[in-house]
Amino acid sequence: MRPVQTHFPTTGGCTDSPVLRERGQREVFCGLTGIIWLHRKIQDAFFLVVGSRTCAHLIQSAAGVMIFAEPRFATAIIDDRDLAGLADANEELDRVVSRLLDRRPDIRMLFLVGSCPSEVIKLDLSRAAERLSQRFSPNVRVINYSGSGIETTFTQGEDACLAALVPKLPAADAEAVPSLLVVGTLADIVEDQFARFFQAMGIGPVAYLPARRSTELAAIGPNTRFILAQPFLGDTARALEARGAQRITAPFPLGAEGTTMWLSAIAQAWGVDADHFEQTVRPARDRAALALARQRERLSG
Repeated sequence: MRPVQTHFPTTGGCTDSPVLRERGQREVFCGLTGIIWLHRKIQDAFFLVVGSRTCAHLIQSAAGVMIFAEPRFATAIIDDRDLAGLADANEELDRVVSRLLDRRPDIRMLFLVGSCPSEVIKLDLSRAAERLSQRFSPNVRVINYSGSGIETTFTQGEDACLAALVPKLPAADAEAVPSLLVVGTLADIVEDQFARFFQAMGIGPVAYLPARRSTELAAIGPNTRFILAQPFLGDTARALEARGAQRITAPFPLGAEGTTMWLSAIAQAWGVDADHFEQTVRPARDRAALALARQRERLSG
Protein backbone atom coordinates (compact mmCIF):
# COMPACT_ATOMS: atom_id res chain seq x y z
CA MET A 1 0.00 0.00 0.00
CA ARG A 2 1.33 3.39 -0.95
CA PRO A 3 1.83 5.68 2.08
CA VAL A 4 -0.19 8.86 2.24
CA GLN A 5 1.90 11.95 1.59
CA THR A 6 1.67 14.33 4.53
CA HIS A 7 4.37 16.86 3.69
CA PHE A 8 4.38 18.90 0.54
CA PRO A 9 7.11 21.17 -0.76
CA THR A 10 6.47 24.89 -0.57
CA THR A 11 5.73 26.34 -3.96
CA GLY A 12 4.98 29.75 -5.31
CA GLY A 13 1.55 31.26 -5.13
CA CYS A 14 -0.13 32.79 -2.11
CA THR A 15 3.00 32.35 0.02
CA ASP A 16 4.80 34.84 -2.20
CA SER A 17 2.04 37.46 -2.06
CA PRO A 18 2.64 40.51 0.11
CA VAL A 19 0.68 40.73 3.34
CA LEU A 20 -2.08 43.30 3.13
CA ARG A 21 -2.47 45.31 6.31
CA GLU A 22 -5.70 47.23 6.70
CA ARG A 23 -5.53 50.74 8.02
CA GLY A 24 -8.09 53.06 9.51
CA GLN A 25 -10.50 52.89 12.41
CA ARG A 26 -11.42 49.23 12.16
CA GLU A 27 -9.77 48.30 15.47
CA VAL A 28 -11.07 51.00 17.78
CA PHE A 29 -14.11 51.14 20.03
CA CYS A 30 -16.93 53.55 19.33
CA GLY A 31 -17.84 56.48 21.55
CA LEU A 32 -20.36 54.41 23.51
CA THR A 33 -17.51 53.09 25.66
CA GLY A 34 -17.21 56.47 27.38
CA ILE A 35 -20.44 55.60 29.19
CA ILE A 36 -18.44 53.17 31.33
CA TRP A 37 -16.58 55.88 33.26
CA LEU A 38 -19.14 58.66 32.80
CA HIS A 39 -21.98 56.77 34.51
CA ARG A 40 -19.72 56.06 37.48
CA LYS A 41 -18.79 59.72 37.76
CA ILE A 42 -22.23 61.36 37.49
CA GLN A 43 -23.98 59.54 40.28
CA ASP A 44 -27.58 60.56 39.55
CA ALA A 45 -27.42 60.24 35.75
CA PHE A 46 -28.66 57.45 33.51
CA PHE A 47 -27.34 56.68 30.02
CA LEU A 48 -29.89 55.21 27.62
CA VAL A 49 -28.31 54.03 24.38
CA VAL A 50 -30.71 53.97 21.44
CA GLY A 51 -29.15 51.19 19.42
CA SER A 52 -28.89 47.52 18.57
CA ARG A 53 -28.20 44.38 20.55
CA THR A 54 -24.56 44.74 19.53
CA CYS A 55 -24.48 48.09 21.35
CA ALA A 56 -26.00 46.45 24.43
CA HIS A 57 -23.47 43.61 24.41
CA LEU A 58 -20.57 46.05 23.97
CA ILE A 59 -21.56 48.21 26.95
CA GLN A 60 -22.33 45.28 29.21
CA SER A 61 -19.08 43.48 28.34
CA ALA A 62 -16.95 46.61 28.66
CA ALA A 63 -18.47 47.48 32.04
CA GLY A 64 -18.25 43.94 33.38
CA VAL A 65 -21.67 44.40 34.99
CA MET A 66 -24.55 41.97 34.70
CA ILE A 67 -27.70 43.70 33.54
CA PHE A 68 -29.80 42.36 36.44
CA ALA A 69 -27.58 44.42 38.78
CA GLU A 70 -29.52 47.45 37.45
CA PRO A 71 -26.58 49.69 36.51
CA ARG A 72 -27.27 53.26 35.44
CA PHE A 73 -27.08 52.47 31.74
CA ALA A 74 -29.25 50.48 29.36
CA THR A 75 -30.05 50.06 25.68
CA ALA A 76 -33.36 50.77 23.97
CA ILE A 77 -33.18 48.11 21.27
CA ILE A 78 -33.95 49.15 17.70
CA ASP A 79 -35.50 46.04 16.14
CA ASP A 80 -36.62 45.03 12.65
CA ARG A 81 -39.96 46.83 12.98
CA ASP A 82 -38.16 50.11 13.65
CA LEU A 83 -35.75 49.60 10.77
CA ALA A 84 -38.58 48.73 8.39
CA GLY A 85 -40.61 51.76 9.45
CA LEU A 86 -43.47 49.63 10.75
CA ALA A 87 -43.34 51.26 14.19
CA ASP A 88 -43.08 54.86 15.33
CA ALA A 89 -39.62 54.95 16.91
CA ASN A 90 -40.42 58.15 18.82
CA GLU A 91 -43.50 56.61 20.43
CA GLU A 92 -41.50 53.53 21.38
CA LEU A 93 -38.75 55.72 22.84
CA ASP A 94 -41.25 57.73 24.90
CA ARG A 95 -42.71 54.52 26.26
CA VAL A 96 -39.28 53.15 27.22
CA VAL A 97 -38.26 56.40 28.94
CA SER A 98 -41.54 56.56 30.88
CA ARG A 99 -41.08 53.01 32.16
CA LEU A 100 -37.46 53.73 33.05
CA LEU A 101 -38.22 56.87 35.07
CA ASP A 102 -41.12 55.19 36.85
CA ARG A 103 -38.81 52.39 37.90
CA ARG A 104 -35.81 54.58 38.74
CA PRO A 105 -37.12 57.72 40.50
CA ASP A 106 -33.58 58.57 41.65
CA ILE A 107 -32.57 59.62 38.13
CA ARG A 108 -32.10 63.38 37.76
CA MET A 109 -30.35 63.51 34.39
CA LEU A 110 -31.05 61.22 31.44
CA PHE A 111 -28.71 61.00 28.47
CA LEU A 112 -30.14 59.74 25.19
CA VAL A 113 -27.07 58.38 23.43
CA GLY A 114 -27.17 57.99 19.67
CA SER A 115 -25.60 55.00 17.93
CA CYS A 116 -24.97 53.78 14.39
CA PRO A 117 -28.48 52.22 14.04
CA SER A 118 -30.27 55.32 15.34
CA GLU A 119 -28.40 57.46 12.84
CA VAL A 120 -29.09 55.05 9.99
CA ILE A 121 -32.86 55.39 10.52
CA LYS A 122 -32.48 59.16 11.02
CA LEU A 123 -33.97 59.18 14.50
CA ASP A 124 -33.76 62.78 15.73
CA LEU A 125 -32.71 62.31 19.35
CA SER A 126 -32.16 66.04 19.89
CA ARG A 127 -35.86 66.71 19.34
CA ALA A 128 -36.74 63.67 21.42
CA ALA A 129 -34.59 64.99 24.27
CA GLU A 130 -36.25 68.40 24.08
CA ARG A 131 -39.71 66.83 24.06
CA LEU A 132 -38.96 64.53 26.99
CA SER A 133 -37.31 67.34 28.99
CA GLN A 134 -40.50 69.38 28.75
CA ARG A 135 -42.54 66.37 29.78
CA PHE A 136 -40.48 65.37 32.83
CA SER A 137 -39.23 68.80 33.92
CA PRO A 138 -38.24 69.87 36.53
CA ASN A 139 -37.48 66.48 38.07
CA VAL A 140 -35.44 65.10 35.17
CA ARG A 141 -33.31 66.84 32.59
CA VAL A 142 -32.93 64.97 29.28
CA ILE A 143 -29.85 65.57 27.13
CA ASN A 144 -28.65 63.84 23.99
CA TYR A 145 -25.30 63.25 22.34
CA SER A 146 -23.91 60.84 19.78
CA GLY A 147 -21.70 57.87 20.63
CA SER A 148 -22.02 56.46 17.13
CA GLY A 149 -19.04 54.69 15.63
CA ILE A 150 -19.78 56.58 12.42
CA GLU A 151 -18.89 59.87 14.12
CA THR A 152 -16.90 59.02 17.25
CA THR A 153 -14.20 56.68 18.47
CA PHE A 154 -13.56 55.71 22.09
CA THR A 155 -12.78 58.87 24.10
CA GLN A 156 -14.65 61.14 21.68
CA GLY A 157 -17.78 59.89 23.41
CA GLU A 158 -16.83 61.77 26.58
CA ASP A 159 -16.05 64.88 24.55
CA ALA A 160 -19.48 64.72 22.91
CA CYS A 161 -21.18 64.19 26.28
CA LEU A 162 -19.47 67.12 28.00
CA ALA A 163 -19.95 69.38 24.98
CA ALA A 164 -23.68 68.61 25.19
CA LEU A 165 -23.63 69.59 28.87
CA VAL A 166 -22.00 72.99 28.32
CA PRO A 167 -25.14 74.77 26.99
CA LYS A 168 -27.01 73.51 30.08
CA LEU A 169 -24.57 75.11 32.53
CA PRO A 170 -26.03 78.15 34.32
CA ALA A 171 -24.67 81.59 33.50
CA ALA A 172 -22.47 83.32 36.05
CA ASP A 173 -22.80 87.00 36.87
CA ALA A 174 -20.42 89.34 35.10
CA GLU A 175 -19.21 90.54 38.52
CA ALA A 176 -18.65 87.03 39.90
CA VAL A 177 -15.29 86.29 41.48
CA PRO A 178 -12.81 84.36 39.29
CA SER A 179 -13.47 80.63 39.43
CA LEU A 180 -11.70 77.53 38.16
CA LEU A 181 -13.35 74.74 36.18
CA VAL A 182 -11.44 71.46 35.80
CA VAL A 183 -12.71 69.73 32.67
CA GLY A 184 -12.54 65.97 32.16
CA THR A 185 -13.62 62.90 34.08
CA LEU A 186 -11.41 62.18 37.08
CA ALA A 187 -11.53 59.41 39.64
CA ASP A 188 -13.04 60.71 42.86
CA ILE A 189 -9.81 60.15 44.78
CA VAL A 190 -7.82 62.14 42.19
CA GLU A 191 -10.39 64.93 42.29
CA ASP A 192 -10.09 65.04 46.09
CA GLN A 193 -6.29 65.23 45.86
CA PHE A 194 -6.48 68.14 43.42
CA ALA A 195 -8.98 69.86 45.71
CA ARG A 196 -6.48 69.69 48.58
CA PHE A 197 -3.77 71.23 46.39
CA PHE A 198 -6.07 74.07 45.33
CA GLN A 199 -7.16 74.74 48.90
CA ALA A 200 -3.56 74.82 50.12
CA MET A 201 -2.67 77.39 47.44
CA GLY A 202 -5.77 79.51 48.05
CA ILE A 203 -7.29 78.80 44.63
CA GLY A 204 -11.04 78.83 44.40
CA PRO A 205 -13.90 78.47 44.01
CA VAL A 206 -13.24 75.27 42.05
CA ALA A 207 -15.78 73.17 40.14
CA TYR A 208 -15.49 70.09 37.97
CA LEU A 209 -17.04 69.02 34.68
CA PRO A 210 -18.56 66.51 34.89
CA ALA A 211 -19.66 67.02 38.48
CA ARG A 212 -20.49 64.12 40.76
CA ARG A 213 -24.18 65.07 40.73
CA SER A 214 -26.28 66.82 38.12
CA THR A 215 -27.38 69.39 40.71
CA GLU A 216 -23.78 70.61 41.09
CA LEU A 217 -23.31 72.05 37.59
CA ALA A 218 -20.88 74.97 37.58
CA ALA A 219 -21.92 78.46 36.53
CA ILE A 220 -20.01 79.78 33.51
CA GLY A 221 -19.13 83.37 32.68
CA PRO A 222 -16.32 85.71 31.62
CA ASN A 223 -14.56 85.25 34.97
CA THR A 224 -14.48 81.46 34.61
CA ARG A 225 -11.10 79.96 33.84
CA PHE A 226 -11.01 76.35 32.77
CA ILE A 227 -8.25 73.80 32.30
CA LEU A 228 -8.40 70.42 30.59
CA ALA A 229 -7.52 67.35 32.63
CA GLN A 230 -7.82 65.06 29.58
CA PRO A 231 -6.27 65.52 26.11
CA PHE A 232 -9.33 64.61 24.03
CA LEU A 233 -11.83 67.36 24.86
CA GLY A 234 -11.45 69.76 21.94
CA ASP A 235 -15.18 70.20 21.26
CA THR A 236 -15.88 70.81 24.95
CA ALA A 237 -13.12 73.43 25.14
CA ARG A 238 -14.52 75.30 22.14
CA ALA A 239 -18.02 75.19 23.62
CA LEU A 240 -16.76 76.67 26.90
CA GLU A 241 -14.88 79.42 25.08
CA ALA A 242 -18.07 80.23 23.18
CA ARG A 243 -19.73 80.74 26.59
CA GLY A 244 -17.02 83.28 27.47
CA ALA A 245 -14.81 81.10 29.68
CA GLN A 246 -11.05 81.59 29.49
CA ARG A 247 -8.80 78.61 28.85
CA ILE A 248 -5.63 77.99 30.86
CA THR A 249 -3.12 76.39 28.52
CA ALA A 250 -0.97 73.73 30.16
CA PRO A 251 0.52 70.26 29.69
CA PHE A 252 -1.80 67.48 30.79
CA PRO A 253 -1.46 66.04 34.33
CA LEU A 254 0.23 62.82 33.25
CA GLY A 255 3.06 61.70 35.50
CA ALA A 256 4.88 63.71 38.15
CA GLU A 257 6.33 66.27 35.74
CA GLY A 258 3.13 66.77 33.77
CA THR A 259 1.06 67.15 36.93
CA THR A 260 3.53 69.67 38.38
CA MET A 261 3.43 71.79 35.22
CA TRP A 262 -0.38 71.51 35.09
CA LEU A 263 -0.71 72.73 38.68
CA SER A 264 1.90 75.42 38.02
CA ALA A 265 -0.15 76.86 35.14
CA ILE A 266 -3.18 77.15 37.44
CA ALA A 267 -1.09 78.69 40.21
CA GLN A 268 0.35 81.29 37.84
CA ALA A 269 -3.14 82.21 36.62
CA TRP A 270 -4.09 82.89 40.26
CA GLY A 271 -0.87 84.72 41.09
CA VAL A 272 0.33 82.17 43.64
CA ASP A 273 3.82 82.86 44.97
CA ALA A 274 6.41 80.53 43.43
CA ASP A 275 7.89 79.53 46.81
CA HIS A 276 4.46 78.77 48.22
CA PHE A 277 3.66 76.65 45.16
CA GLU A 278 6.91 74.71 45.55
CA GLN A 279 6.24 74.04 49.24
CA THR A 280 2.75 72.79 48.39
CA VAL A 281 3.64 70.34 45.63
CA ARG A 282 7.10 69.19 46.74
CA PRO A 283 5.96 66.46 49.19
CA ALA A 284 3.72 64.79 46.61
CA ARG A 285 6.36 65.12 43.88
CA ASP A 286 9.00 63.58 46.15
CA ARG A 287 6.68 60.66 46.97
CA ALA A 288 6.13 60.07 43.26
CA ALA A 289 9.87 60.12 42.58
CA LEU A 290 10.50 57.66 45.41
CA ALA A 291 7.77 55.32 44.19
CA LEU A 292 9.27 55.31 40.69
CA ALA A 293 12.92 55.11 41.73
CA ARG A 294 13.25 51.33 41.45
CA GLN A 295 11.52 51.17 38.09
CA ARG A 296 13.51 54.17 36.83
CA GLU A 297 16.78 52.42 37.68
CA ARG A 298 15.75 49.24 35.88
CA LEU A 299 14.42 51.04 32.81
CA SER A 300 17.43 53.34 32.48
CA GLY A 301 19.74 50.31 32.41
